[in-house]
Amino acid sequence: MWKGVIIEESLIDKGLLQRVEIIGTREAVLEAQGERGTFHFHNIVVSDADKHTFVAAASYAVKQGWYLHICRDDRMVVVFNDHIFEFSEKEKLKLESARKYGMVVGIPVAQLQFEHLLRHPHSES
Repeated sequence: MWKGVIIEESLIDKGLLQRVEIIGTREAVLEAQGERGTFHFHNIVVSDADKHTFVAAASYAVKQGWYLHICRDDRMVVVFNDHIFEFSEKEKLKLESARKYGMVVGIPVAQLQFEHLLRHPHSES
């Protein structure tokens, strides 16, 4: 199973949440990506069989300037609105490419701690 987090407010199409199993939700009041309010962090799992269709749908569902992630073992998939990165922690160039892309679209580097998310996929970076 692939594990990750979807921030509900990061989605253009909340129908993406119907494609996953939500195993927990927490709320936080904060300001992120120019939006302020209550954010819903959904801990999710996606089966191996559903991974590719989920990732494809996610790339259309996530807002510009946001991302979501799923992890399994030492692999991670980071999905932006128009880019998908898949890598392991050992693949430093791919990991750094994903981080640099996130910074280009306006995500603070503190929210791009992929190494931490690989070890703790159900946490925020």
